[in-house]
Amino acid sequence: MTTTIIDQEETSCQPPTGTPPYFSPTPDERTIPPQPTAHRNPLSPDNNKIYYKKGIEIEKRYGVPQTRRILTMGMFHKHHHDIRHQLVRLGLETRERDAIFKLLELYIYYGKVYPKAADIADQTYISKRTFWRAIGKLREIGAVEVLNRYVNHRQISNCYRLDKLVVMLARYLAEHGHNIGKWALDLICFFKQFWSEIWDADINLSLTAPIKLKIGGGG
Repeated sequence: MTTTIIDQEETSCQPPTGTPPYFSPTPDERTIPPQPTAHRNPLSPDNNKIYYKKGIEIEKRYGVPQTRRILTMGMFHKHHHDIRHQLVRLGLETRERDAIFKLLELYIYYGKVYPKAADIADQTYISKRTFWRAIGKLREIGAVEVLNRYVNHRQISNCYRLDKLVVMLARYLAEHGHNIGKWALDLICFFKQFWSEIWDADINLSLTAPIKLKIGGGG
């Protein structure tokens, strides 16, 4: 069941009832221009057909519009301590958190995250093993999805889907009294029992219907 959020005057979290709510994108969201990529060196025009290996090679587009990224760079720096605390709760150690912070920065700027692991390791002064350990921990709980990317059947850097992690961080900030914006608040309030339902939810903020719950969940 694919569902989203609904515009409402109240900002309090109320469990959804009756017909699943529907969120209609604003005109600005329908006409958002293409977002810049996280690549320093874009692929050449002859080598820009990107594929993601999921059973068969099917071109899969991914990119979260700026209005749906929930976290802003201002929030990221202002509430850095709370974001760090939530990452600690998710089991990440100091160096592992540094790697995830760098991925979150890319997400906030571009809405797409596909750097080379070696680049992240160099920029955060950690080993690639530490980087992959951090990714492995978040993948294990379903907070991050890793998609293998290919060009002409040759593997290139992975794409890291951080949507669920971002929603979890937004919820944690809201619980601690921080303003996360009406769209984000409506989205996280859609869950009847957030911290029990979030683990099984499929979240893709690039879609106008960004949340998909298992049958019997979410209302």
